[in-house]
Amino acid sequence: MAHDKDQMAQDLADIEARRQQINRDKPGRAPSDPELRQHVGTLLERIQRLQAQTGGQQYDYETLRKEYEAKANAEVRELQKQAQQSRIQRLIAQADLNPEWIFERMDHQDPALQYAIETARYFISGFEHWEKSGGGCMLIYGDYGTGKSTLAGAVAHELIERHQKSVIFQQWASIVDRLFFNVIEDQEERNQYRRALEEVDLLIIDEVAANRAKLAESQSSFLGHLLRRRRNLSKSVILITNHAPDSLHRAIGDFSFEAIKAFNPVDIHLAGPSRRPHIGSYTG
Repeated sequence: MAHDKDQMAQDLADIEARRQQINRDKPGRAPSDPELRQHVGTLLERIQRLQAQTGGQQYDYETLRKEYEAKANAEVRELQKQAQQSRIQRLIAQADLNPEWIFERMDHQDPALQYAIETARYFISGFEHWEKSGGGCMLIYGDYGTGKSTLAGAVAHELIERHQKSVIFQQWASIVDRLFFNVIEDQEERNQYRRALEEVDLLIIDEVAANRAKLAESQSSFLGHLLRRRRNLSKSVILITNHAPDSLHRAIGDFSFEAIKAFNPVDIHLAGPSRRPHIGSYTG
């Protein structure tokens, strides 16, 4: 019986497609195609059989058409859901994020993290606004192990999973190696990587000027141009560093620091002892 209904639904779709074709071919005229009449007659016979099998339940053309459309719409929604999940998994893989960098794994009872988490969620909620108004910027700074990368990674996960935004999470040293020291040997590949840094929805640069009092002039110039380019494209950034703003200014120079200031960044200072889990008993 279910097979009969599925077949009738298919017949309805065929009939409707045929009717629309006739209307296109002969606008303003009622359809009188013999093949269409035969299809309709066959369908009516099946409807009568189904009514007899179900005690006379009515299955008119309009009811069956609506059932068919509902089934088709449900299938479309399921396909859309599957496509969305596939895109999310692809974006997470491209971002190369640590799977443990999520808000749920952060200590929400830690007073030192409460402001940071609230600010990060505000950044997420306003992300589409930043996309229309020059981009947003968070500057996350503090000692090693205080949760800077975890916080930025949690923002990235949330933007990917809830809003399907593209993210690149990259250490500054890795960017320098790829673009300045020929880790990417092919020039066209380097150009593509540079464009990705400029155009991705959210760029997170970790360990900016780490352990350096001053960047090389070529690196500082590149950082300044990259930030200006993203600002022009209304693309947001998160910068992570162990430098406080004053020492970061000295490390990256006026040109790059002015580019950061153009975003009107939000500062998040993560202080306190290391929040990294115990990973060994080595005492040195």
